[in-house]
Amino acid sequence: MDNLERKIENGSLYCMDKKLNLTKVDTNYMITNGPAFINSQNFYHTDSLKKTIYKIKIDKNLKIVKKKVFKKFSKTEGAPDGMTLDRKNNLWVGHYRGARISVFNKKGTRVHKINLPAKNITNCTFGGKNNSELFVTSALKGMDVKEIKNFKYSGCLFKIQTNTIGINQRKFFVNYDKTKSI
Repeated sequence: MDNLERKIENGSLYCMDKKLNLTKVDTNYMITNGPAFINSQNFYHTDSLKKTIYKIKIDKNLKIVKKKVFKKFSKTEGAPDGMTLDRKNNLWVGHYRGARISVFNKKGTRVHKINLPAKNITNCTFGGKNNSELFVTSALKGMDVKEIKNFKYSGCLFKIQTNTIGINQRKFFVNYDKTKSI
């Protein structure tokens, strides 16, 4: 992504294998976020500046088979940022500049929302006891004094007990050769 967060589509989506080799999968992103993996070939990925969550399917050669807009956020909802899935494949999405987490079913319908006392919700993941606690990060970046006063917990980490269970995160194992430098 463009680190200055200008409206330049020079961001790309890569896949890294166990030997740390990178393969470019997709291009033309402004601010990349997510991803949330349904399985090894299907996942959600976000372009926050475009306020769009994509659902992407790739083949075994890491080529895109299908890419569609899963959800487009309105101007008042903020921007989709980090995300995770629960065991029913509901997508939990942080709203940057939107002060909440939204939960979308497989069809993209919002089935739940959690309002938070922080404006910039950056990411969420399940963990804790029985993988039923949602850990949520937030940021102060770009907030003015009035916003900080209204959202005094911005920049904090939240732990929320839910009535669901998150997916078990897959581990990524690296085959690291100590004789080679990275």
